[in-house]
Amino acid sequence: MDKKLTCPFCGREVRIVVCDDEGNIHPDEYEDDPWSGLGYMLVHEEEDSVQCPIAMEPDEPLGRLIYGSREEAIKTWSTRNG
Repeated sequence: MDKKLTCPFCGREVRIVVCDDEGNIHPDEYEDDPWSGLGYMLVHEEEDSVQCPIAMEPDEPLGRLIYGSREEAIKTWSTRNG
């Protein structure tokens, strides 16, 4: 599954970012040499012109979950209930 659903509130797509086991966000290059575990988180930033009740500040994760792969993150977001 490679298509991410858009946000049900504002219609924007989420991004998947690379993180370590503690949820610290790293650049994509971190995947090549993860020194503190490897995970993925969902990020959805708010634009000035569009208010969204679940959007976060830039590079702040949505929720608290760390996924084991990009595919798992996409599948979880795309199959959410509601």
